[in-house]
Amino acid sequence: MKKTTTIALIALFAFGLPLCAQQVTKVGICDFTRVLGTAYRESKAVRDWNAANSDYNREIQSTTREITDLESQKLDAEKSGNKDSALGLEKKIADRRAYLDNYRRVKKAILQQQADKLQSGPILKEILDAINFIAEQDGYALILRSDGDNGAAMLYRIIEVDITEKVIQELFKRAGKTYTIPGGQ
Repeated sequence: MKKTTTIALIALFAFGLPLCAQQVTKVGICDFTRVLGTAYRESKAVRDWNAANSDYNREIQSTTREITDLESQKLDAEKSGNKDSALGLEKKIADRRAYLDNYRRVKKAILQQQADKLQSGPILKEILDAINFIAEQDGYALILRSDGDNGAAMLYRIIEVDITEKVIQELFKRAGKTYTIPGGQ
Protein backbone atom coordinates (compact mmCIF):
# COMPACT_ATOMS: atom_id res chain seq x y z
CA MET A 1 0.00 0.00 0.00
CA LYS A 2 2.78 2.40 0.92
CA LYS A 3 4.62 1.49 -2.27
CA THR A 4 1.55 2.30 -4.39
CA THR A 5 1.04 5.66 -2.62
CA THR A 6 4.70 6.53 -3.10
CA ILE A 7 4.57 5.66 -6.79
CA ALA A 8 1.38 7.71 -7.19
CA LEU A 9 3.00 10.72 -5.50
CA ILE A 10 6.12 10.41 -7.66
CA ALA A 11 3.96 10.20 -10.78
CA LEU A 12 1.99 13.26 -9.67
CA PHE A 13 5.15 15.29 -9.08
CA ALA A 14 6.82 14.03 -12.23
CA PHE A 15 3.90 14.45 -14.63
CA GLY A 16 1.06 16.37 -12.98
CA LEU A 17 2.78 19.36 -11.39
CA PRO A 18 4.76 20.45 -14.46
CA LEU A 19 1.51 20.54 -16.40
CA CYS A 20 -0.11 22.71 -13.72
CA ALA A 21 2.93 24.95 -13.46
CA GLN A 22 2.85 25.62 -17.19
CA GLN A 23 -0.65 27.02 -17.10
CA VAL A 24 -0.38 30.78 -17.48
CA THR A 25 -3.06 32.96 -15.99
CA LYS A 26 -3.73 36.21 -17.83
CA VAL A 27 -3.51 39.16 -15.44
CA GLY A 28 -4.50 42.73 -16.25
CA ILE A 29 -4.30 46.11 -14.57
CA CYS A 30 -6.65 49.08 -14.59
CA ASP A 31 -6.13 52.66 -13.44
CA PHE A 32 -9.47 53.14 -11.69
CA THR A 33 -8.85 56.85 -11.03
CA ARG A 34 -8.19 57.48 -14.73
CA VAL A 35 -11.36 55.59 -15.69
CA LEU A 36 -13.40 57.65 -13.26
CA GLY A 37 -11.82 60.95 -14.30
CA THR A 38 -12.18 60.30 -18.02
CA ALA A 39 -15.48 58.48 -18.38
CA TYR A 40 -17.31 60.52 -15.74
CA ARG A 41 -15.61 63.93 -16.04
CA GLU A 42 -18.86 65.47 -17.25
CA SER A 43 -20.89 64.21 -14.30
CA LYS A 44 -21.87 66.79 -11.68
CA ALA A 45 -20.21 64.84 -8.87
CA VAL A 46 -16.84 64.71 -10.66
CA ARG A 47 -17.08 68.37 -11.70
CA ASP A 48 -17.84 69.33 -8.09
CA TRP A 49 -14.88 67.30 -6.83
CA ASN A 50 -12.55 68.81 -9.43
CA ALA A 51 -13.71 72.32 -8.50
CA ALA A 52 -13.23 71.65 -4.78
CA ASN A 53 -9.80 70.17 -5.45
CA SER A 54 -8.80 73.21 -7.54
CA ASP A 55 -10.02 75.56 -4.79
CA TYR A 56 -8.01 73.56 -2.24
CA ASN A 57 -4.82 73.80 -4.32
CA ARG A 58 -5.32 77.54 -4.96
CA GLU A 59 -5.75 78.25 -1.25
CA ILE A 60 -2.66 76.21 -0.38
CA GLN A 61 -0.60 78.10 -2.98
CA SER A 62 -1.96 81.49 -1.92
CA THR A 63 -1.35 80.92 1.79
CA THR A 64 2.12 79.50 1.13
CA ARG A 65 3.00 82.63 -0.89
CA GLU A 66 1.63 84.80 1.91
CA ILE A 67 3.80 83.01 4.49
CA THR A 68 6.85 83.39 2.26
CA ASP A 69 6.16 87.13 1.90
CA LEU A 70 5.76 87.50 5.68
CA GLU A 71 9.03 85.64 6.24
CA SER A 72 10.77 88.00 3.81
CA GLN A 73 9.31 91.02 5.62
CA LYS A 74 10.48 89.57 8.95
CA LEU A 75 14.03 89.16 7.61
CA ASP A 76 13.98 92.78 6.40
CA ALA A 77 12.72 93.95 9.82
CA GLU A 78 15.45 91.97 11.59
CA LYS A 79 18.09 93.41 9.24
CA SER A 80 16.97 96.93 9.96
CA GLY A 81 16.92 96.22 13.72
CA ASN A 82 13.14 96.65 14.10
CA LYS A 83 12.56 93.95 16.75
CA ASP A 84 8.93 94.90 17.46
CA SER A 85 7.98 94.55 13.80
CA ALA A 86 9.94 91.27 13.54
CA LEU A 87 8.09 89.85 16.57
CA GLY A 88 4.71 90.93 15.15
CA LEU A 89 5.54 89.31 11.82
CA GLU A 90 6.71 86.13 13.58
CA LYS A 91 3.29 85.88 15.25
CA LYS A 92 1.52 86.41 11.90
CA ILE A 93 3.70 83.71 10.33
CA ALA A 94 2.88 81.26 13.13
CA ASP A 95 -0.84 82.05 12.79
CA ARG A 96 -0.80 81.55 8.99
CA ARG A 97 1.12 78.27 9.35
CA ALA A 98 -1.40 77.01 11.91
CA TYR A 99 -4.23 78.05 9.58
CA LEU A 100 -2.55 76.26 6.66
CA ASP A 101 -2.08 73.05 8.66
CA ASN A 102 -5.72 73.06 9.81
CA TYR A 103 -6.96 73.93 6.33
CA ARG A 104 -4.98 71.06 4.79
CA ARG A 105 -6.21 68.56 7.38
CA VAL A 106 -9.89 69.52 7.21
CA LYS A 107 -10.18 70.09 3.45
CA LYS A 108 -8.19 66.96 2.61
CA ALA A 109 -10.60 64.91 4.73
CA ILE A 110 -13.58 66.51 2.96
CA LEU A 111 -12.05 65.87 -0.48
CA GLN A 112 -11.35 62.27 0.48
CA GLN A 113 -14.98 61.81 1.56
CA GLN A 114 -16.14 63.21 -1.79
CA ALA A 115 -13.72 60.93 -3.66
CA ASP A 116 -14.91 57.91 -1.67
CA LYS A 117 -18.51 58.81 -2.49
CA LEU A 118 -17.60 59.04 -6.19
CA GLN A 119 -16.10 55.57 -6.08
CA SER A 120 -19.21 53.91 -4.69
CA GLY A 121 -22.81 53.41 -5.65
CA PRO A 122 -24.01 53.37 -9.26
CA ILE A 123 -20.77 54.75 -10.72
CA LEU A 124 -18.77 51.99 -9.07
CA LYS A 125 -21.18 49.35 -10.38
CA GLU A 126 -20.94 50.73 -13.93
CA ILE A 127 -17.14 50.72 -13.83
CA LEU A 128 -16.96 47.23 -12.35
CA ASP A 129 -19.44 45.94 -14.95
CA ALA A 130 -17.25 47.36 -17.74
CA ILE A 131 -14.10 45.89 -16.17
CA ASN A 132 -15.80 42.49 -15.88
CA PHE A 133 -16.95 42.69 -19.50
CA ILE A 134 -13.44 43.49 -20.79
CA ALA A 135 -11.89 40.83 -18.53
CA GLU A 136 -14.25 38.13 -19.79
CA GLN A 137 -14.01 39.27 -23.43
CA ASP A 138 -10.19 39.28 -23.42
CA GLY A 139 -9.72 36.23 -21.18
CA TYR A 140 -8.28 37.87 -18.07
CA ALA A 141 -8.39 35.79 -14.90
CA LEU A 142 -7.43 38.65 -12.61
CA ILE A 143 -7.57 42.46 -12.86
CA LEU A 144 -5.64 44.60 -10.36
CA ARG A 145 -5.96 48.31 -9.69
CA SER A 146 -2.83 50.17 -10.76
CA ASP A 147 -3.64 53.50 -9.09
CA GLY A 148 -3.10 54.72 -5.53
CA ASP A 149 -1.37 52.42 -3.08
CA ASN A 150 -1.90 49.47 -5.40
CA GLY A 151 0.25 51.05 -8.11
CA ALA A 152 3.13 51.51 -5.69
CA ALA A 153 3.05 47.77 -4.91
CA MET A 154 3.67 46.84 -8.55
CA LEU A 155 7.34 46.28 -9.15
CA TYR A 156 7.06 45.62 -12.87
CA ARG A 157 4.31 45.97 -15.42
CA ILE A 158 3.94 46.09 -19.15
CA ILE A 159 1.49 48.19 -21.11
CA GLU A 160 -0.09 45.16 -22.79
CA VAL A 161 -1.83 44.14 -19.57
CA ASP A 162 -3.31 47.61 -18.92
CA ILE A 163 -7.03 47.57 -19.79
CA THR A 164 -7.75 51.12 -18.61
CA GLU A 165 -8.36 52.58 -22.08
CA LYS A 166 -10.54 49.61 -23.09
CA VAL A 167 -12.68 50.09 -19.97
CA ILE A 168 -13.05 53.82 -20.69
CA GLN A 169 -14.00 53.04 -24.30
CA GLU A 170 -16.59 50.50 -23.11
CA LEU A 171 -18.14 53.01 -20.68
CA PHE A 172 -18.35 55.63 -23.44
CA LYS A 173 -19.94 53.05 -25.76
CA ARG A 174 -22.54 52.17 -23.12
CA ALA A 175 -23.32 55.88 -22.68
CA GLY A 176 -23.76 56.28 -26.46
CA LYS A 177 -20.65 58.43 -26.80
CA THR A 178 -17.51 58.07 -28.86
CA TYR A 179 -14.07 57.67 -27.32
CA THR A 180 -10.92 57.04 -29.26
CA ILE A 181 -8.11 55.32 -27.42
CA PRO A 182 -5.00 57.52 -27.49
CA GLY A 183 -2.48 56.04 -29.89
CA GLY A 184 -5.27 54.27 -31.84
CA GLN A 185 -5.14 50.91 -30.04
